[in-house]
Amino acid sequence: MTIGFIGAGATAGAFASAFAKAGLPVVAIASRRQEQASALAAKLPGAIAVTNSQAVVDRVDLVFLAVPDDAIAPVCEELRWRPGTNAVHCSGAHSLDVLAAARDGGAGTGSCHPLQTLTGAAGDAGRLAGCVFGIEADEPLRSTLREIVRRIGGEPLLLEADDKPLYHAAAVLSSNYVVTLAAVAAGLWSTFGLDRARALRALLPLLRGTVDSLDERGLPDALTGPIARGDVMTVQRHLDALAAHQPETAALYRGLGRTTIPLVGERQKLDDPAMHALSEILQEPVPGNSDQQQERGNDDARQHP
Repeated sequence: MTIGFIGAGATAGAFASAFAKAGLPVVAIASRRQEQASALAAKLPGAIAVTNSQAVVDRVDLVFLAVPDDAIAPVCEELRWRPGTNAVHCSGAHSLDVLAAARDGGAGTGSCHPLQTLTGAAGDAGRLAGCVFGIEADEPLRSTLREIVRRIGGEPLLLEADDKPLYHAAAVLSSNYVVTLAAVAAGLWSTFGLDRARALRALLPLLRGTVDSLDERGLPDALTGPIARGDVMTVQRHLDALAAHQPETAALYRGLGRTTIPLVGERQKLDDPAMHALSEILQEPVPGNSDQQQERGNDDARQHP
């Protein structure tokens, strides 16, 4: 089965390079930026850069639409599809509905999303080995995509359309929002004079250690910190400092803290007085009662040092 790509960005580059290394025939690349298509094709034995997307559809059996999510449907609708061809998008969030034009033209439709961060770096293709690929497709394309993923060392995960939003939300939480949390954490260091770049360098070993612990110990045993220890006074001090310097971050801290408590409950009983005190101080303050709630939190902290 010959393979072509519409799009020549980070995803196409990683996929095409991994496919070529596994002996899968990538023969045509198209992109709005001809120089990008030419640069990618030059790295692949037997591949050529074509001048338009229709030329990819006309030349190959399996077309990967490696374009931004919002562009999948419009690009698909511009093309003439025929029976015997297959259209596959690489979005983790969209179902096959965005490929309706290909389906109506008689083509098979599917999606194949790598659960990995791809930035266009030279090592992206190698990072696909060992990662999960979310696959949605009907047979026989489903089996074809499973085989392709296995050929490049990936792990296929079969999904239905209704699974995709939560599947992709999990990816966002475990990747994109980790970057956001790192930015928030590094930003806190500006209050005592360190710039964000230096703060990030200081925090990265901690982040790497956490990932290693998750890999080695799993959930919930990788959890550490004041909530895992039932350290009410420390959490109250955090909230007091955040309220004084970055009130908007205090709400984020509370929300994450409340979500952490059930994780602690997987390891120990939650009838511990410290856990009840933590649940109290991590609630959102009622407007007009913030002083009273803070005083109650301080009392709890004094009782559970």
